[in-house]
Amino acid sequence: MASFFSQAIQITPSWLGYDKLKYLVIFGDSYSDVGYHYSPEEPKPTPEQPLGVAYPGVTWAERNEPNWVGHLVTNYTHSPLLAFCYAVGGDTIAGVQKQIVKKFLPVVGKKPQWAEWKSEDTLFITWIGINDAAYNFDPSKSVEKLFEMQELVYEAGARNFLFINVPPINRSPAVPESSRDRAQPYATWNTKLQSCAEEFSTKHPDVTTMIYSSWMTFTRVLDDPVKHGFKAGDGRKAYGGIWVDHLHPTSRMHDWIAADVYEFLSRHESYEEGQIKKAGP
Repeated sequence: MASFFSQAIQITPSWLGYDKLKYLVIFGDSYSDVGYHYSPEEPKPTPEQPLGVAYPGVTWAERNEPNWVGHLVTNYTHSPLLAFCYAVGGDTIAGVQKQIVKKFLPVVGKKPQWAEWKSEDTLFITWIGINDAAYNFDPSKSVEKLFEMQELVYEAGARNFLFINVPPINRSPAVPESSRDRAQPYATWNTKLQSCAEEFSTKHPDVTTMIYSSWMTFTRVLDDPVKHGFKAGDGRKAYGGIWVDHLHPTSRMHDWIAADVYEFLSRHESYEEGQIKKAGP
C-alpha cells in the first residue's frame, strides 16, 4: 500500500510557528464542515465562540459532537484561535471554488475590522478530494483547478498553506472489503496533490507550504484500532467507534486527526534566518 507522509515542503519567514497563529481559514467538505456559512446576519468567530457558531457546530460526526476543527481550536491550541470554516458537506473542487470566490474573498478576504488577519498570523487549510475521487473525476485536472483557486487566496494575502490529503476511503465501510483495488483513485489524488504543492512552492518562494497526511493517520488507526482506544472490529464497522456511518469518522476519530495536526504543526517552529527553506517531514 502507498505511503503518504506529512511534510513541510517549504518554510519561509511567513511562518512564525503554530502558537503565533490567530486565525484559521478552512475550505473543504463534510470532514471539516461545522455548519458555519457566513452571511451578514450570521455571528462571526470570537474568542468566546471561535467557530462562529455555538460549539461544536453542526458536524457530520455524532450529534452535538465536534469534528477535528472543533477539537483543534479547543483542545490543541493556545487561545484564542478563530476559525473561519467554509467547508460544506458533499463538496468537490467545484464547491471549494465557490467557498473561496463567493464566501471568503468578498468578505473576510478583504480583512474587515472584525477580521484583520495578516499573512503571518493566519493559516489557510484545504481538505478536499474524497468526493472527487469517489466520483472518478480526473485527479490531474481537479487538483490543478484547486491550485488555481489557491492563487486567488495568495493574491488576497495568504502566505501560510496547509493541504490535507485524503484518507484511504477504500478501507471505510463504504467500500466492500473485496474492492481493495479502489485505493487507486485516492492514492492518485494524493500523489498529484504532492506534486502540485511542490510546484506552488517553487512558483511562490515567499509561501510556507505543508501537507498533513490524513492517509497516514487513518492507516495507523485502522491497522491497530485497539492501540488507539477502539475495539478490534471497529476498522470496517459502520456505526462503531471509528466510523459514525459508512463514510464519516466519529468524533473520537476526529480527535486523533486534530491531535496529529497539532503535533505536526507544532513540530515546525518559526523560520530562522539562514535555515534551509526546503524542509523535511
